[in-house]
Amino acid sequence: MNFKNKLANHFNQFEASPILFVGSGLSRRYMGVNCWEGLLKEFAEAIGESHVKLRTQSNGDLPTYAQLLASIYAKKWWDTEEAKQLIDQHEKEFLDEQSPLKISIAKYIEKAHEKITQDADLQAEIELLAKANIDGVITTNWDMFLENQFPKFTPFVGQDGLIAGRSHGIAEIYKIHGCSSRPNSLVLTSTDYDKYRKKNPYLSSKLLTMFIERPVIFLGYSLTDEHIAEILEDIVNCFPEASLDFLQNKLLFVEWKSDIEEPDFSDSVIHKKIPVKYIQTPSYKELFEVLSETKKRIPAHLFRMIKDELYELVLTDDPKGKLYVRDSERIEDNVATEFVVGYGAISMVKKSESMATKGLVGLQRVDLIREVVFENKQYDWGQVVNEVLPNICKGNARIPIFHYLNQAGLITNEGSLIPEVELKGGVANRFDSDINSFRSQGGDLGRSQRIEEVKIGVNELYNKYEFGLFLRMMPYMDVGLIRRDLDELLKILKKHIDDALSQSSLSSSFCKVVCLYDYVKNSNHS
Repeated sequence: MNFKNKLANHFNQFEASPILFVGSGLSRRYMGVNCWEGLLKEFAEAIGESHVKLRTQSNGDLPTYAQLLASIYAKKWWDTEEAKQLIDQHEKEFLDEQSPLKISIAKYIEKAHEKITQDADLQAEIELLAKANIDGVITTNWDMFLENQFPKFTPFVGQDGLIAGRSHGIAEIYKIHGCSSRPNSLVLTSTDYDKYRKKNPYLSSKLLTMFIERPVIFLGYSLTDEHIAEILEDIVNCFPEASLDFLQNKLLFVEWKSDIEEPDFSDSVIHKKIPVKYIQTPSYKELFEVLSETKKRIPAHLFRMIKDELYELVLTDDPKGKLYVRDSERIEDNVATEFVVGYGAISMVKKSESMATKGLVGLQRVDLIREVVFENKQYDWGQVVNEVLPNICKGNARIPIFHYLNQAGLITNEGSLIPEVELKGGVANRFDSDINSFRSQGGDLGRSQRIEEVKIGVNELYNKYEFGLFLRMMPYMDVGLIRRDLDELLKILKKHIDDALSQSSLSSSFCKVVCLYDYVKNSNHS
């Protein structure tokens, strides 16, 4: 099994998407930002100070080095040209002796955003990262590179921001060491780290919750990073020694290795006792591909919006017109209450209620297609079959029906309808279809006979040809091959569903292949 398949299978065991824990290695890789010691050296030499002297005086401890440098910097900086330019612009940000150094570093990082790598391979990695399906980001970096890649995520700056803000644990970026957009928030000096540690219990409890619920991928850190070791130690100390194996699959430590040819995925232990999945890789490309190919039915940022609105409703008892709440008198006692959440759908729900259809009248073809691909709804399946499908199955549009008939318990193991069931309208016509109904007799038929991959398998066809042709050729593949590769076909459908349904050139063919998938998987036809 290759690296990508191993990684995809690993993530498939979790219901939640991963969280990225990002360190300075990514800033160096994509923006050329110096490492911490290199950054301090650069600013020391800018004011004529000896890097060697400061490193010696601080016994190699970088927070102490930064503390010494901040004091010296504050005495010399005020007479520089930079000071004359920045004092008026940032007057309110000069709070203490450390502010000049922090403001200068923030300006340096701000300029680094203009120097994103032009290397084609690294740019391809960045594009894949921006498409990653993740639930959140934790970072010790000061730059805003991650905010630019995930613009719909809500950032929280520093521990104070995390404590004071309304955090919902999804679609958020936790900048636990501060941000260049707020220079005084930077955790830089020994004084900063002392303050940081005093507030660490809250941060640790927050991170512990996230670590329990989701896999965490560490990127851009060294195995020997002391500050990550400190964070992990705080979290691990909450676990009994016998329970540490629980973390084995949850923590993935990724280390970039330029001198290896292929990625490697193995079990390991870091900081003496913390079990992790250890990935060594010469490129982040395949990792980011796996993350971008894992589709979620609802994007993380929408989940956060939903949680925020529901939180506001519970807190204030005021939906402010954004949530439609049914009158309590209309909810029967001792009956499980169902919740329907949707953005831009209040008028549809109200209309549905007035028609006494319990909200399902709002289902459209695209909803039926998505449900067959993701299978994470709990509809009243009988109602879908009797009221929704007959309305939608008018005309010649491709509509998947077998998933819904199966969920309603209307198909026998032999593929026939259970006795005394009569399908309405176009549903009956679609039930009587066979594999030939998916195959046109035009030019595509002749072309399929010349494409060898049609006779080999789903992945072979997908990897050889552009996606539109793949969709058109799939119906001509033998049913046995499709059934054998059904899981691979499902992965492809999940990967492309959003783009395909939004493009008129692909939508029709995509829906046909979803119906083909539904027929092979759910019709019980031999």
